[in-house]
Amino acid sequence: MARVLCINPWIYDFAAYNQWIEPLGLLSVAAVLRQAGHDVALIDCLDRQHPMAPAPQSKRDAYGCGHFSKVELPKPAVIASVPRRWGRYGLPVEVFEASLDAQLRPDAVLVTSMMTYWYPGPFEVIRRVKARWPDVPVVLGGVYATLCADHAHTHSGADAVITGSGEVQALEWVNAVTGESRTLTAPLDEIRPAHDLRRPHGYVAICTARGCPFHCPYCAVHQLAPAGFAPRRPKAVIEEIAWCAGSLGARDVAFYDDALLVNAEQHIHPILDGVLERSLQVRFHTPNGLHARFLDERLAHKMRRAGFVTIRLGLETSDPEHQLHNGGKVDDVGFARAVEALWSAGFTAREVGAYILIGRPGQSVGRVHDTVEFAHSLGVQVLPAEFSPIPGTREFQAAVAAGCIAPDADPLLHNRATYPCGNAQAWERLKQEIHAGNHALLAQTED
Repeated sequence: MARVLCINPWIYDFAAYNQWIEPLGLLSVAAVLRQAGHDVALIDCLDRQHPMAPAPQSKRDAYGCGHFSKVELPKPAVIASVPRRWGRYGLPVEVFEASLDAQLRPDAVLVTSMMTYWYPGPFEVIRRVKARWPDVPVVLGGVYATLCADHAHTHSGADAVITGSGEVQALEWVNAVTGESRTLTAPLDEIRPAHDLRRPHGYVAICTARGCPFHCPYCAVHQLAPAGFAPRRPKAVIEEIAWCAGSLGARDVAFYDDALLVNAEQHIHPILDGVLERSLQVRFHTPNGLHARFLDERLAHKMRRAGFVTIRLGLETSDPEHQLHNGGKVDDVGFARAVEALWSAGFTAREVGAYILIGRPGQSVGRVHDTVEFAHSLGVQVLPAEFSPIPGTREFQAAVAAGCIAPDADPLLHNRATYPCGNAQAWERLKQEIHAGNHALLAQTED
């Protein structure tokens, strides 16, 4: 049995807010290692509940979300021109070092990564682990490691880099570097993430399927889940939700799915039926957005009864030409029909928002303004999502072709705050208009 330390690193960015953040991929890897018989521990640099580093509180905190502690740091030269303050979010460094002090010397260390432009966090973790235990092998996995594998191999300081879905690869790597020969005694899709390794935060993240059947030009899901769209058994999802609520005290559940409502009759309907049959007292949130085309009145009413309180819809654009470019997932008629279904089920404007994409290659502010007006006309808040050029996607290639970014650019330039494909001031003005419009909409609907 090997002693394995898993680490969720800090976030280095201009802004970061804890919106049901959980290192679900790392916890899935940890669960597989533990199921195979290894001894697994976790250090979470984003632990807002750590007794030595209480997170700052604000009136915005709700449903387990809230601000991270921040230490402002000098901006790297490549993003020095961005007129915003940059820094490290999460536990103080001394708390992280104390957490390492409390660990027995591990046989292997696993570090995860998220956004490509958050790589300074994993790098700093790896540097500190190597300074303490130079001969302990360290592997880096996760989103950045998958999408920027060459950069990670060259610059991270890790002994190995894992790409794609990492559970089986991580187990094989740990066995190889420790001389073990541990194997799984249960099917991979029946091993739920090790949520219990984290300190209770009042919420958990749940993924009911891997991958997505759609091929959006801006999305990297097919690189992250190369095996394709693979829904889990509804019974397994229900059991995970019940365990998190009953054993871990989770009150809020955030679905991390990219396609939660696909094949609804065989998937989300049975899941919600199980939640209702067990009378599970949880609140559901959909931070990744839902496909509006699959949302009808029957499903909306069931979602309401099951406890959904945060509904996010993927609108992206109301421009028919751009809707086709995005894969034809939704049109204006289908979106309006989904919104009407939500209103009929009793959802309110405060609970419903629509993501629109801004700052894409060749995108005009005027076209986006039309989309904002369309959503507001339906009584829906608008949530602008700034474009981030993700390596390996068609839209990244479009950004390169337009001269917005170099193909080998430092991943820090993937940061959406840099607006690589547009006028930052123009987009920021539009965001202010959107915020004012949302405020007016809520004031009107709540009178």
